[in-house]
Amino acid sequence: MKKGLIALFLAASTAAFSMDAHLRLGAITNAGSYNKEDKSFESYAPTIGLEVTQTLLLADVGVGIAYNGKTSGTDIETVPAYGLIKMNLFPVGVKPYLVGKVGKVLYTRDSVSNSNPDGKYFYGAGVGMDIFALQGEILYSVTKIDGDKRGNDNLEQISFTLGYNFF
Repeated sequence: MKKGLIALFLAASTAAFSMDAHLRLGAITNAGSYNKEDKSFESYAPTIGLEVTQTLLLADVGVGIAYNGKTSGTDIETVPAYGLIKMNLFPVGVKPYLVGKVGKVLYTRDSVSNSNPDGKYFYGAGVGMDIFALQGEILYSVTKIDGDKRGNDNLEQISFTLGYNFF
């Protein structure tokens, strides 16, 4: 009984200290599929986000929120909130990982007149690397957009972000 309580206490205290919070800054670009007239990667917009994760064995589970600026060709900016799972490939020193994100778009804004887009959901997949307190990530994401006649209802984007673990 005592050994079980000690093991439970050690597991709980270890888990309590394995939370991470990353402030993330980077650039996002249109993947060339939303606006049928513009098929290039020429325009980049800022992206900023905050993610909080909890380490569970070889995976990190958490939540995040991001602001994705408007790129030319779409003129749509979004704020998605999402859950995420990071699979750590080699959790020693420099840690590469695969990431999946799924969530809801909280805010959508368009600068084109006579257009009223409404963001519905957000999902993405990517790769990244943790190097001590720094993090780099490349993410392919899809945002479902309703009510905008210019596109095909899926805003596909690629983001390049750098993060700093401040927690």
